[in-house]
Amino acid sequence: MADTTFREDGLTLEIECDLDAARSAVWRCWTEPDLLKQWFCPKPWQVSEADLDLRPGGRMNTVMVGPDGTRMENTGIWLEVVSGRRLTFTDSYAEGFVPRESSFMTGYVELSDAPSQRTKMVWGARHGKAADKQAHLEMGFRQGWSAAAAQLEELARSLADGTGAAPSPMSFKSKVRTCLWFESGGQGAAEFYVSLLPDSEIDGIYPHGQPNDPMVVEFTLAGAPMMILTAGPYHKLSPAASISVLTKDQRETDRLWSQLIERGGAESRCGWLVDRFGVSWQIVPEALPRLLGHPDAEAAGRAQAAMMQMTKIDIAALEAAAAGR
Repeated sequence: MADTTFREDGLTLEIECDLDAARSAVWRCWTEPDLLKQWFCPKPWQVSEADLDLRPGGRMNTVMVGPDGTRMENTGIWLEVVSGRRLTFTDSYAEGFVPRESSFMTGYVELSDAPSQRTKMVWGARHGKAADKQAHLEMGFRQGWSAAAAQLEELARSLADGTGAAPSPMSFKSKVRTCLWFESGGQGAAEFYVSLLPDSEIDGIYPHGQPNDPMVVEFTLAGAPMMILTAGPYHKLSPAASISVLTKDQRETDRLWSQLIERGGAESRCGWLVDRFGVSWQIVPEALPRLLGHPDAEAAGRAQAAMMQMTKIDIAALEAAAAGR
């Protein structure tokens, strides 16, 4: 998709973009509830409900749900419906032009044909107060609607080329899993991780508007359920959360250490490292917790002191330190 153009005009915010999809398909994505739910807010947020009655005064109600379970209910109506061309909607009224106590904006979308069977889309939001406009900017109007437009384009193209309207529904293998937030490249990371350890595999890949960088990859790592959520630069990985692997001997410790720091990873201390994707790992030989829990407190102390001087854990050096050699 071509770069979006962002404009401010008084209390109005507007984005214009050139979509590589037919106008008829883009219109369907705006007006059919099952399609609107698939693109109308930037991932990882999702539209869980869409209740549309496409006529002036008819319902334009949605529910958006965030990755932490936050729920946003949006109640409004259509003010204008020009088939295939223009929509105007507002949260100032509920169905049947019943005034609501508060309102945030009136939105509009204009569609027109562009060369090569593309569609020019202008999406805008008019606000009654400067504070509401500023709040909309701080909520990520520009970034969020640029991301949503990309999702819309992908969905509209799938309708036009007959590949189907919907991505595969998410159906997780495990009730509980560890989730890692990535800015990009989650699928490549998951494929690398499952190559490291036995009893590991990719369980599911869910593009949801991002076919070249899937939003969710579910995988099993040595029997442990995991997932990577690729959702942009909003949260950063840090050593505050790490993957801890218990290794059986020095050979496995050395292999994993070498594979994880290659191509841009970095060693840390005491068996910790950061891989090239920014994920922190603890490579922990089985001997380490055994020696740190030695029944002889002095031997345990010597093992701990030796560990504190190490990057990768050296089992023989730990054994020697615990023995006082």
